[in-house]
Amino acid sequence: MFLYLIPLILIIAADQITKVLTVKSFAVGEGFTLIPNFVDITFVRNEGAAFGIFQGRKWLLIAVSVLVFAAIVFYVVRYKPRSKWLLWSLTLIVAGGLGNLIDRAALGYVRDMIELTFMRFPVFNIADSAITVGAIMLALRVLIRGVKDEADFDFDGDTGCPQ
Repeated sequence: MFLYLIPLILIIAADQITKVLTVKSFAVGEGFTLIPNFVDITFVRNEGAAFGIFQGRKWLLIAVSVLVFAAIVFYVVRYKPRSKWLLWSLTLIVAGGLGNLIDRAALGYVRDMIELTFMRFPVFNIADSAITVGAIMLALRVLIRGVKDEADFDFDGDTGCPQ
């Protein structure tokens, strides 16, 4: 399980480093074209959640983030899932959630900078990307294997109960 701490830390570090570099380089609304007609870097402050929902509800978003984080940690510690796919999806969700939680708790908003210019889509960051990929992986896992799959858990050979 500790193997997943390394990518978790790397994702949070990459997220925070790109946010710091963006803030040091640009004022809100400024940026540059990274790939013409595809991706721009534009500094935006987001005081809400995905797609701008819950604007100005900092404490609600912090509470939800902490509850989701606690639920995932409880699940992993209690049930010890063995599915690498499941563990990777949860790692991405936690890493992204913590990256944005750091911003919300310290600044009251999340720093976003990745703007897709080939389509109309909200500006996002590395943490948002990790959460999205993790959530898609988790949804695929549930759709393909179902919610409960005994093969994913570490069972006690004597009692057949999760350890």
